[in-house]
Amino acid sequence: MRDRRILCRLLSAVALAMPLLISVFMPDPVAAQDTQSDEQGSTPRERELRDQLKNILQELEDLQKAKESVKPEAERPAIIKEKAEEKAETAPPGAIPEYELADTSIISTRFVKRPEGITLQSTDRSGTDSRPTVSMKESLDSLPGVVLRQANGPRDFSVNIRGSGVKTNFAIRDVKVYEDGIQQTQSDGLSRLDLQDPWFYQSVEVTSGASSSLYDNYAIGGMVHFRTRRGSDINGVESFLTGGSYGYQKYGFAFGKQYSNLDIAMFGSQVAADGYIQHSDYNTQSVDFNTRFRVDDKQTIYFKFIANWLQTNVPNRLTISQFNADPRSQGTTTGSSNVPTAFLGQERKDRRDIAGALYERQINANTLFSLEADYDVKDIHQPFANITDQVQPNFKGYADLRHDGTMLSMPLKSYVGIFFNNMETTTSVFTNLGNFNATYGPLKQYYTGTIRNLGARFREELEFVPKWTLAAGMGFEQSILSVSATNYTNGVPSSYVNVNNTYYNYAPELSLTWKPADGYRHWARASTGYGIPTFSNLLTGLNGQPGANASVKPEQNLNLELGTDDKVTSTLSLHMVGFFEYFHNEIITQTPAANLSSYAINANWSEFYGVEAGYTWRPTEEWRLTGAYTHLYSSYISFTDQYIQNGVVTQVNQAGHQVPNVPSDILNLKEAYDHSTNGWGGWVETSYYNSYFLNNGNSVGIPSYWLWNLNVHKELTFTNNSWFRFAKFYLELDNVANKHYAASGAVISDGTPDAQKQLFYAGYGRAIYGGVTLGLF
Repeated sequence: MRDRRILCRLLSAVALAMPLLISVFMPDPVAAQDTQSDEQGSTPRERELRDQLKNILQELEDLQKAKESVKPEAERPAIIKEKAEEKAETAPPGAIPEYELADTSIISTRFVKRPEGITLQSTDRSGTDSRPTVSMKESLDSLPGVVLRQANGPRDFSVNIRGSGVKTNFAIRDVKVYEDGIQQTQSDGLSRLDLQDPWFYQSVEVTSGASSSLYDNYAIGGMVHFRTRRGSDINGVESFLTGGSYGYQKYGFAFGKQYSNLDIAMFGSQVAADGYIQHSDYNTQSVDFNTRFRVDDKQTIYFKFIANWLQTNVPNRLTISQFNADPRSQGTTTGSSNVPTAFLGQERKDRRDIAGALYERQINANTLFSLEADYDVKDIHQPFANITDQVQPNFKGYADLRHDGTMLSMPLKSYVGIFFNNMETTTSVFTNLGNFNATYGPLKQYYTGTIRNLGARFREELEFVPKWTLAAGMGFEQSILSVSATNYTNGVPSSYVNVNNTYYNYAPELSLTWKPADGYRHWARASTGYGIPTFSNLLTGLNGQPGANASVKPEQNLNLELGTDDKVTSTLSLHMVGFFEYFHNEIITQTPAANLSSYAINANWSEFYGVEAGYTWRPTEEWRLTGAYTHLYSSYISFTDQYIQNGVVTQVNQAGHQVPNVPSDILNLKEAYDHSTNGWGGWVETSYYNSYFLNNGNSVGIPSYWLWNLNVHKELTFTNNSWFRFAKFYLELDNVANKHYAASGAVISDGTPDAQKQLFYAGYGRAIYGGVTLGLF
């Protein structure tokens, strides 16, 4: 409409000024000799029309420039979430070097959604494209400050960010997980990497440090965001096949296509292996479906569906003597040195389904609204010493509003959001009869419960002087946890537990960012995080058996950091962050012994501080050298531990001891070469892990170790073949020296003597893998 009005004005002005236009653009030879005199001799009406025409042409030019600066971008956001763009030219000034993070809206490049003043890192596609990756660990090892440890499944890893997330023996806690903007952390704070197949992903982004003002409950250590490949990235059909040591085999497919207003991507994979450790064979299938549909220039809808089915046998962790004798042993049952874990039929039969959608609308040139909702259900059957059957349906919803404006002529980015989620649980715990078939015995515990979280958050980012941005945010959340449990003895009800707790949590954040030049970013940040107890925290006693433990409090932490990202030269990028974290009432989970459930206890005060450093150097187009180093020191400031020993509750002052399961020094170095024309490439990678303790008393721990991996790959491109577009071949040798090492350890209660503490899962020995990816059609 605005264009039409301007066009009408232009036509009217042209009609009125036609004589003048003729005299100006087709002058006679005499008049052309003295233009200045003609201008001075023109009538007032002619000068008025000339001015009108000049103004109209200028207005049309300004309007066209404005249109070009608001070009639609085929991109989708996350919930104050980040995304890595591959093209450096799309990165805003001061973007993080190398991976050029530049999260923009699907509607307009005006809406930059990466928060200022945070520690943000990203992997790229090369992390998985040149290797038959078994798990996400191989992709994330290159990021300083991020540590993954093996848990009780083939792709189940705990994620440690600055000491958070590794106090549990399985899954992920205290770190939020997203995929393409859809949250994958359930309302009780649990996430599992069983869902994640690395072959599906374009990149992984990590926000480090307490971030509950951005991501609410359980974002104590930060956030991990997985981003799948788009249909435009695939542009056809791909098929993947790989195999290797210890019976490993994987088959996968990807389909993707981008149409005018629609981008579709679908992935599927089947993975199976015998496992390195006895009684650890597994079989898992994953499906990931994504559609992005642009309704018009102002509206876009995104839909995602994920499904994972897992069946895996689970060995027990090993004592020190068992590990030294045979690191591949499946371990033994509680209280026995010769009955194997298989006697209990230990396994996991888990299913997880997530369906989510995100709607985004540009209200005006400066305001963007988004609405996200997903339904997430977990259904598990897990025979260990006890047999657990559990179903947990979970609904989550978010509404966000972003505005780019000014305050006193200073650029101001504003954000406000609200959220609600509700999770229900129905759980039955039975005695395992231990006849190799995981046969149900008497019922031990039955409980139902709900967790409801309702909250809001806001954020303001003010560029108060050029290149200096002050950001402030706040999150508030009310959490209601209700659970009703019946405990049984020999199948007869013996006790009842009812918990109805309401928790209120606040999470302020403040940061200052300075971007002196393109490729340079320096920041200081103070942020907070919080996490409430879970059902199992409140319903498992200090002996690892069903019982009341209702005194567990929410945990909180304060993160202080000073960081810099510098593109020192066109080929060298540096990343360095120093941080200090205080924890209050940190929830420590520790196991009395294998085959028993972990129980929870609060550590009053603890501290964590350290540095994260990394570099990327490209001396030539073919060579790429990367390094990542993390140093982390932790200790209890005030903590009275308690556990049951010989039937008596024992209390021990652990102040001054190191916090268990927190690695102190980790180094990862990788040298990669890819020829620019013939498709050949390869890399060598080495990782060092220092020793650390696994109990609060600091008497046992994981020994330090080095690992070496090698890879060679080749890509063929077919330009004149209608069936094959490319073929990528891989050959990889992991743990070249066949080092025996502990891939992870469990936090074990000091109520168990050190010699009987079942601590370790052994890491894979020397293994060779090979595979091929075919680009079809």
